Formats: sequence, C-alpha cells, structure tokens
Amino acid sequence: MPTARASGASPHLLLALTAMLWAAHWIVARAVVPHVTPIGMAFWRWAVAIVLLAPFAWRHLVHDRTALRAGWKPILFFGTCGTVLYNSVGYLGIAQTSATNAVLLQSVTPGLIPLAGWMLFGERIRARAALGLAISFAGVLAIVARLDPAALVSLEIAAGDLWLLGNVLLWSVYTVCLRWRPPGLHPLTFMFAVMLAGMLSGLPLYAFDFAAGGYLEFTPGTVLGILFLAAFPSILCYLLWERGVAEIGASRAGAYLHLIPLAGSAMAVAFLGERLQIHHGVGIALILSGVTLATRGRR
Repeated sequence: MPTARASGASPHLLLALTAMLWAAHWIVARAVVPHVTPIGMAFWRWAVAIVLLAPFAWRHLVHDRTALRAGWKPILFFGTCGTVLYNSVGYLGIAQTSATNAVLLQSVTPGLIPLAGWMLFGERIRARAALGLAISFAGVLAIVARLDPAALVSLEIAAGDLWLLGNVLLWSVYTVCLRWRPPGLHPLTFMFAVMLAGMLSGLPLYAFDFAAGGYLEFTPGTVLGILFLAAFPSILCYLLWERGVAEIGASRAGAYLHLIPLAGSAMAVAFLGERLQIHHGVGIALILSGVTLATRGRR
C-alpha cells in the first residue's frame, strides 16, 4: 500500500480525492444507518479496517515498536478523537437528519481549524479570518434553523444537526493536533496504532450500545457499505489527509474540504432522492464565503 510520498502524486490531487471519497462516505453512511445502530456502524467500520490494514502494517509495527511505546499518549488521543467516538457522534447525527445537511455542515470544518488552532495553541486569528468565521457560522445557523429565526429563539434545532457540529469540531481538533504525531513512525504504523487505540477507547461505548439493544442486519447492502467505510474513508482517506496536511499545512489542506458539500449534495440528490432547499443554498453560500475569507493566504 503506497503512501502519498512514495507515489509521487501531488498533495493537491490527493486532497481533492480525499474530499470526494469523504463526500461519498456520508451518502453510504446514510443508506446503511437504518440497518445498524450508529455506534455499531462506527465500531464495525474500524474493526474491519483493522483487519484490512493488518497485513500491510504488521512489519512496520514490529520495526517501530520502540517509538510506539514512547508515543502512546498522543496515539491514544488521536484514536479517541479520530475513530470510533468521532464517527459515532457523526452517525448519531446522520441517523436523525439528512445526508445533505451532513455534507453541508462538514464544509464549516476549514473555518473551525484556525479557530481550534487559536484555542489550543494560541495561533493568531487575523481580523479578516474572524470575520470569515462569523460569516461561516451564520451559514451554519441558516442550515440548522432552516432560515427560521424562531427556531433559534426556541432552540428548535434538530438534534442530528447538533451531533454533526460536534463531529466537525472533533475533526478540527484532530487536524490541528497532528503536530503531536510521534516522530519516526511509518504512516501505516501510525494509522494502525491509532485504529487500535480508537477501538480500545470505543469498546465501552459499543458495549453500552449492545447492552441497550444495538443491532446489525447482515444484509448484502449493509456488509458492502461497512466494507466501503472501512477501506476508503477509514484507511485510504486518513493516509492521504495526513500526507496532505504534512505537505501543505492544516489550513491550506482544509480548503479542499470545500469539495465535500458540492459533491456530497449532488450525490444525495442522485442516489438518495433528497431535495435541496432554499436554506441549503443560503447556508452553503455563507459558509463557503466565510471559509474562503478565513483561510485565504494562510500557510
């Protein structure tokens, strides 16, 4: 399994491919979630991903075992923020709202990345970026409130949309904290270790879900859907994303997430029969305008 650097491919091309696959991820997840609990889907997605990645990662794990022991704390952090718990939050959201809302709300992530950098590391946010964040937030409000100010006043916002906002916040934190990645680890070593750490931190969550009546329907569509989630968003996309962030920086890489709402909303209409409404158009226009303003010129 080649890495982005080994393949010699442009990080910009790899980041664009990552965004397109992540858009498809939300469409597949929305189709599968009626047949498995959200937490169960997140858990089995990563369990299958571990099985798929193990033959490629094993020799690197053995070689990097000393660096792994030294860097177990950040690996546990990345596993918690970026695997089972992270996806459980997102799937709880998509089970209660549309795939269109899911992909549109993902588009606020590039704006949240500099905000997370400021909150966690004191990175400066310029006045232009702050204005961009405010405009993006107005777009989020347009989507979750469906252009109805009364919904905000009465807090009548779909629970699914709130879960999805928590999901993008977790990913923003994961991205800016990639600077904590332990040095000297092969990309497959890091990815596999993060998966295992995520399974460890997510196991109590899945046990609770199972005890509460969690289920998984073993239909061909469900199995194929989980295989897709395991192979592409869970393995390939993470490797490509981390390489892109390393090559051009978190803020510039985040700009490629603009492709998710554009491609994802088209997929939702084509494959799920969802309909775009006025509040979707207003919201995405504000989000993309704000994010462009917030991230312009950042390195």
